[in-house]
Amino acid sequence: MGQKEINNQGELRKFVNDQLSHWPMACANFRALKGVQTRRLNVGGLDVVLQHNPARMISSAAKLDKSSIAARPCFLCNRFPEQTFIRFDGRKGKKYDILLNPYPIFPEHLVIALSKHSAQSIWKRYIDILDLSRKYQGYTFFYNGPHSGASAPDHHHFQACPSGIMPLEADVQRIWTNDQESTSVEYLTSVQDASLYHYKKYLRGIFVLRATTSKSAAKLFYRLLDCAEIPQGESEPLFNLISWYSDGEFRSIIVFRTRHRSHHYFSEGADHLTMSPGCADMGGCLIAPVESDFQKMDEKLLTEVLTEVTLSKENEQRIVRRLTRVQPHISVGIMSSDRIEFRMYPDGGGTRVATFREGKIDYDGALYDELYFEEQTPSTFFAEPTFELHGVTIGKGFHWERQETQKFAGTLKIIVENNSLTAVNIVGVEDYLLSVISSEMSPESPEEFLKAHAVISRSWVMSQILRRKEKQAEQSARTSGMPLCSNVKELVTLVDELRHAESGDGNSRDYVRCYDHSDHKLYDVCADDHCQRYQGLTRVSEASVTAAQKAVDQTWGQVLMYEGQLCDARFSKCCGWKSELFSTCWEGEDKPYLKALPDTPGHVPVGTLLPDGSVAVPYCSLADHSVLARIFNNYDRETEDFYNWKEEYPVEKLSQIIASKSGCSIGRLEGLNPLEMGPSGRICKLEIIGSEASFTVGKELEIRRLLSETHLKSSAFTAEFTPEGTVVFKGRGWGHGVGLCQCGAAVMALQSCRYRDILKHYYPGSELSECPDNFVADERLG
Repeated sequence: MGQKEINNQGELRKFVNDQLSHWPMACANFRALKGVQTRRLNVGGLDVVLQHNPARMISSAAKLDKSSIAARPCFLCNRFPEQTFIRFDGRKGKKYDILLNPYPIFPEHLVIALSKHSAQSIWKRYIDILDLSRKYQGYTFFYNGPHSGASAPDHHHFQACPSGIMPLEADVQRIWTNDQESTSVEYLTSVQDASLYHYKKYLRGIFVLRATTSKSAAKLFYRLLDCAEIPQGESEPLFNLISWYSDGEFRSIIVFRTRHRSHHYFSEGADHLTMSPGCADMGGCLIAPVESDFQKMDEKLLTEVLTEVTLSKENEQRIVRRLTRVQPHISVGIMSSDRIEFRMYPDGGGTRVATFREGKIDYDGALYDELYFEEQTPSTFFAEPTFELHGVTIGKGFHWERQETQKFAGTLKIIVENNSLTAVNIVGVEDYLLSVISSEMSPESPEEFLKAHAVISRSWVMSQILRRKEKQAEQSARTSGMPLCSNVKELVTLVDELRHAESGDGNSRDYVRCYDHSDHKLYDVCADDHCQRYQGLTRVSEASVTAAQKAVDQTWGQVLMYEGQLCDARFSKCCGWKSELFSTCWEGEDKPYLKALPDTPGHVPVGTLLPDGSVAVPYCSLADHSVLARIFNNYDRETEDFYNWKEEYPVEKLSQIIASKSGCSIGRLEGLNPLEMGPSGRICKLEIIGSEASFTVGKELEIRRLLSETHLKSSAFTAEFTPEGTVVFKGRGWGHGVGLCQCGAAVMALQSCRYRDILKHYYPGSELSECPDNFVADERLG
C-alpha cells in the first residue's frame, strides 16, 4: 500500500473518530460492540462467527414490506443531525456520501449512500465499488441486493468495514495471497485480465473474481450476473457482493440467493428465528439480535437457515454451465453495397464509411482486401451489441421490403464480393439464434413453440455450416477446374437452369429455378428470409430477449438428428393443411424426416372423428387473429390471410409482370396450366401460356415470384380467368410448406403440447440430440 492509500485509510479512520466524538448514540452503539457475545460454528468447512447484537433490533427497516418502505421517510436522505459525510465521486457523474453506520456490526462500519435518492441496484455501479476499494485499501466494501438484505432498498448504498473481518473474505484472501493451490476454488472462465472461480465450500452459489483492471472486472462480473436467474418482478438476480483491493488486484465474492429469509423467520412456533441474512451474514458474520436465538443456534440449524436462502445444486450447476459452455461460430452475410456505413460501439466513435474502389475496400484513405473489427469480449451466455450497420435491406423481394439500421453482436468483417462490398457478421450460433427467434417470432409466443423453433433453427444452420465445410473439402481435393455436382450430401444451392426449346421465334423455353440457400463461398448463410431471417439485436426488446433467451438457453446445443446425420430442418409460416415434400421445392432427394402429412393430431385425414369426439382439422386452420398476434411480429401481420388467401391482377398487368421477371415476352397471358404438383397441392411445374410465347416455370418459389409483383403466398393455388379480364388466385398457406408449420406449431403449443412433441409431429423419425462431434474442434467460447 502506497502513501496515498495510507492517507486515504487514515482519512476514514479520522472521520469515524470525529463522528463518534460528536454523536453520542452512535458512540454508545460502537462501544457496545466490544461487549457482544460471539460463538464460532462451522458451516460447510468454513468457520463462521455468530454474534448476539441486540442493537440490530433497532435497525428495523429490513423487516418492512414494500408499502411500509414507501411510506416511511428515507433514513439515508433524512439523516441524524450529528451525521456528516465524506464525498466520493463515482463514475459518470455519480456522487456518494460516506457515512458512519449508527447501528454497527463491525468496527468502523460505514454506509456509502448515493447522494440522490435512487433505488438499490448494481447495474452500472459495480465499477464504483471497485473504485472505492482501490482508493480506500484496507477496507472491504459490500452490497446487499434490494431483496437480499438491503435495509434501504429504495436508496442505493454500499457498506464498508475494515478488511479481513468476514470469514469468507479472509478465506479467499488467504488462498490468493499465498497463491496456493486449493480444492476450495475451481477456475471457470476469464475476460482479458479478469478471472472467475467457483468457491466450492461453505454454501452453494459462491463465485470469486480477481482482476488487475476494473474494466475487465466489470465485464466479467456482469457476464456472471447474466448467467443467473432474475426472479419475476426483480431487476437483478438475488445476491450479495463483497469487494476489496489487495496485492495489486481487485477481488470480489458474489453469493447468489434464492430468497432473503428462511422459513424460520416467519414461523410462529418453536423454530422461529429473528434472523434476516444480509451480506455480512453470508460473509460468515451472522447476527442474532435475540439472545434465545443465539443460545439455541447450532451448526445443524445454522446450516439449515443458510441452505434455504442460497442456491439449489441444480441452479448452481446451471450458472456454471452457462459460464463454461461453448458455441460454434457462424459467418452471416448481412448486406452488399458499394458503400457501407457502420458504427463500432466499444470505441464510442461516430459513423464510419467503407467504399468499393479499384477492386478493394477504401477505408480512411487506404485500400484493403478486407476489414476485421473483432469482438472484444466473447460471450458465454448472450452477447451485447458491438456494432451497427446502416441501410440494411430486409424482406428483399417480399411485400414488407424496407431498409433500416441494425445492431449486431460479435465481429464485423467487410469483404469484397462480386464487385461490391459485403458486411459479414461472425457470431456464436446461440447468439445468432437469439436474433433469429426474436426476428421470426413475437415475444408473446408460447414458450414450447419458441423452444421447438430454437431447435429447428439451430439444426438447420448447423447443417448448412457442416455441408459448406464438406463442399470446401471436396473442392480443395479435386484436381479438375470443372464445377462440382451437387449430391444429397451437399447443401442444395441456387440452380438456375434455362432449357431452351426449339421454336421459330426463339421465345419459348423452360424456366426452372430452385431457390435454396445460395452457395455462399465467403460466409455460411445470409441474413434474409430465404436463409433464416436474421436482424441482429435490432428487435431484441426486453420482452423478446427474455422469451428468446429462455428458449435458446433451455435448448442450448440441442439439434435434430436422423440416423446420425443433422436434419435439414425446414419451416414455413403456414402449410395450409398439409406439409410438402422437399423435392417439390428444391433439387435433390426427399428427406425421410420431411414427409407430406396432414397437419392434424396424429396426422389423421381431415374430418376424422377423434377419440374426444371432435373432428380433426389442421392445426394451422385454428390460427385466428389472436394466435397470429401472439406469434408474429408486426410486419408479418400486415396481412393475416395465411391459411386461405386471395389475390387478383388484371391480365395485362400480370402479363407485364411475367415478361419483366422472366425476360420472356409472352404477349397477352392466356392460361396457366399446372404440370406437376406436390402432395399439399403446391405447384412445382407450371406452363405459362401467352399469345406470343409460352414456357414452363418451376419450382415452387419461382412460380410465386413470376406471378406477383412481390411473391404469391404459396404455389398451392388455383387461377381463374374472369370475363372482366382479371386473373384471380385462390390459395392456401404461406411459404413452401416443408417441415414445421409455424402457425400449426403455435396452436399445438397453445394446446399444451411440449416442444419435443411438436418436433416429433413435424419431423417424424428424427431424434433430439446434442450438437454432433463435427463441431467440437471448431468451438470457441461464445
